[in-house]
Amino acid sequence: MIEKPRNVGSLKLEATIWNVLPVPGKPWLVIEERNDETRQVSFLAYDYVKEKIIWRSSLQSESWWINLARVTPEFVFLKTFENTSNPDKTKWHALSLTEGKQLETVPEVSADYTNEAVQPFQYLEGEADFNTVKTFVENKLGVHPVSGIEYVDYSDFIFISYYLSSSGMFANQLACFTKAGNLLWQDEIGTNLKGIGVNTFFLVSDHLFFVKNKTELVTFGIV
Repeated sequence: MIEKPRNVGSLKLEATIWNVLPVPGKPWLVIEERNDETRQVSFLAYDYVKEKIIWRSSLQSESWWINLARVTPEFVFLKTFENTSNPDKTKWHALSLTEGKQLETVPEVSADYTNEAVQPFQYLEGEADFNTVKTFVENKLGVHPVSGIEYVDYSDFIFISYYLSSSGMFANQLACFTKAGNLLWQDEIGTNLKGIGVNTFFLVSDHLFFVKNKTELVTFGIV
């Protein structure tokens, strides 16, 4: 008998979780959080097995236009857009992975970077694959997805992120099915959205991760 993926952790932050990248070879995630009121950008390392924040770091000298770009076993690479009208004009920064301290000299940024996360496929309304998955969801759940769907099958499960529309706003639902098409669980992970997102969930090392209502990182164990 196939067991359900189980909720094994939750990290609630005060600011918006903007980006999350896995750390190769470690049960860690690096998170980019943004506070719209203070215009402060912070980065933190999180051990999702121990449910513990390892460090939190902010580059006080840098602007709102800094982003989490890459994570390696040793470094966290950040990128600043120095000219908002010219996205090609950028500057790299680096933090040590173990402590989150900014490095004076930025290590070489390899062109062979690989994100270990399993990302879902996104199908937009009007595409044949969107209609296929939409029909599956309609038959199983009796609802009518719109605009976009994200889909991936992993281990013994199928994960589908879809949107429902009401009064011009969107609600984002994440559902998990067996390969036979039986619903195991679903959760509303976003409400009152103005549009659809991309990579609303990802999987790594037999764990499912998704951000709920912009400020909560939820972890499920797959096996």
